[in-house]
Amino acid sequence: MKRTFKYALSAIVTAAFVMPAFASTDNFPDVPDNHWAFEALQRLKKDGLLVGYPDGLFRGNRPASRYELAVAIHACYTNLKSVTDGLDSQIKALSDKLNGVATTADVQNLRDALTALQNDVNGMKSYGEDIAQLKKLASTFEKELQSLGVDVEALKKDLGDLSDRVKKLENKKPTISITGDVNLLMLAGNSRSNNAGLDMDGHKNGVDAAGNPVGMVTDLTTIEEGAFTFAGTNTEGPKWKGTIVFGNMLDTFGSQDQFKVGALNGGYVEGNSDVYIQDLSVKFDSSIVGLNFNAEVGRVGYKVSPYIFQRIDNTSYFSNARWDDGLYRFDGGIIGFNLGSTKINVFGGNNDNVNSTNGMALNPLQAGPINGAFGGITNLGIDRTLGINLTSPLTSTGSLNLAYLWLDSLNPVTIGAGGPVANRLGVYGGDLNFTFGKVKVSGGYSKSDLQDNASNVNNQDNAAYYAKLGIGNHKWGLNGGYRQVEANYLAPGDWGRLGIERNPTNIKGWMADGHYNISHKLKLSATGEWDKGVSDNFPGSGFNTGTKINTYTVKLAYLVNPNLTLSIGYEDDEMTGLDPTVFAPGATNLDSSYKWTTFGIGYGLSDTAKLMIQYQVSDISNEYQVTTGGGGRYTGGLLTTQLSIKF
Repeated sequence: MKRTFKYALSAIVTAAFVMPAFASTDNFPDVPDNHWAFEALQRLKKDGLLVGYPDGLFRGNRPASRYELAVAIHACYTNLKSVTDGLDSQIKALSDKLNGVATTADVQNLRDALTALQNDVNGMKSYGEDIAQLKKLASTFEKELQSLGVDVEALKKDLGDLSDRVKKLENKKPTISITGDVNLLMLAGNSRSNNAGLDMDGHKNGVDAAGNPVGMVTDLTTIEEGAFTFAGTNTEGPKWKGTIVFGNMLDTFGSQDQFKVGALNGGYVEGNSDVYIQDLSVKFDSSIVGLNFNAEVGRVGYKVSPYIFQRIDNTSYFSNARWDDGLYRFDGGIIGFNLGSTKINVFGGNNDNVNSTNGMALNPLQAGPINGAFGGITNLGIDRTLGINLTSPLTSTGSLNLAYLWLDSLNPVTIGAGGPVANRLGVYGGDLNFTFGKVKVSGGYSKSDLQDNASNVNNQDNAAYYAKLGIGNHKWGLNGGYRQVEANYLAPGDWGRLGIERNPTNIKGWMADGHYNISHKLKLSATGEWDKGVSDNFPGSGFNTGTKINTYTVKLAYLVNPNLTLSIGYEDDEMTGLDPTVFAPGATNLDSSYKWTTFGIGYGLSDTAKLMIQYQVSDISNEYQVTTGGGGRYTGGLLTTQLSIKF
């Protein structure tokens, strides 16, 4: 993409953010823009349902007469009738077109017309109640309406006809629905004091292709992606859906759960344009020997829980439901059995060929830590997934979630020098959740066994467990707990980040988080975690019993108005006593510090479009994970702008 185009695009996005703030509003002069009824009155005036007094004022504190209410009722009736008449004419025109001979242009126009018609019909879903209310009002104000020359009996009949026509129009819908989203992400890094920055995902900010510190003009990356979801609208029989995605985000980030090879210790680089299928499946109900079940087959997605089976989120600076939903996609199926209130899902399929047209893996599944020099004993690539997941309520206050997974690899790995071979990972465990009024209690335990076919290769130091207690209400909340993740725990989950490392192992410690709504517009939230190393026997993890990791975050968010939110956040990760075996043999000072300060703006351009702007300052000292030779110093920044549009 030409750099000139980037600057122009930046200017357009900035204008889209700034101009609405200065736009004038067509409303009554005596209604302040911060009044609770401002938007409703503005819409009613725009639609011609309220006209105000001859001097242009609304005079909201003045009681309305019955004659004035009658005028408003008649205006609502006229507006509804014009809408339904217009829809009738659209449907007739579409029917005439379908019965004729259509050219290519006619087909495209027909698609556009169907989309517009569907939007109109969707907007009428609440009209039924409105029409019922108008019927009642017509009877109540019958005398006043007659004095205005309105045929009340004809009006009542028309309202009855309108109700029937609206119901018929709601039932008329295309056989295929089309939804989607378009995202534009721009990242610009800058260096400070001749040092590059380092973001939470381990990318350097403010560097050129050679790694030299530069400013935002040089380190500017533009990434775009558009997704289209097609789904059948039938209410009976098998239901299908599919999502196809176009853009260069997959090639830029590497995949939806892992960093791109070579991306760590480097900046962002614009990827090649690509196309991939996010999901494509059919759902249906059936039975086996009298046992009913529901099934979904095709390219499907599944997750169990953060410590057992959940796709990692490695994109801290890009917000999108498809990238952040935690589902692992695979080509296979999910079969669900309902045994009373208990649900049993059996899921499985192939992971190795879920690729884009350019050959990029959508979400390659690996056992073990995802990135960084920290790690367990291996990273085992998973090609086949098979699992069973049971969920069940426990009385009226709790729930149970149990799972067992068999994760097979077509490329066995050798554990250590001359060690045993592993080609499978077994993961099993569960979670409990209870709610007692304002108190919430949760906990979980899971293990991962490395195997060579059915024989265990390693089943020691391979567990993870946690427990949490929470209390709160609509205004505040406080949670506290404890967790331990042993060095050889290799489940493909997403249990957090320390510094720039995802899914840390060989750690144990306490954690807490809380929030307080200072007002309906101002919210304060904070977290804290105090970890230390579990064992000295696993230097490959980077931690030992002398390691301490203290992490703190705080965030303040302010809702300026329904469309504009301002925020400021701070994170401080202090690591002391890191194991020198991994980073710098012979070194004596392996105490690293990671600090990030983030300023954010969220602006709703419309009901379907949102702009997010964020600037983050990094202050990293004595960094060893991505710094060649260790002891890295980073003091740069990263500006991100994301424009999201849904349709």
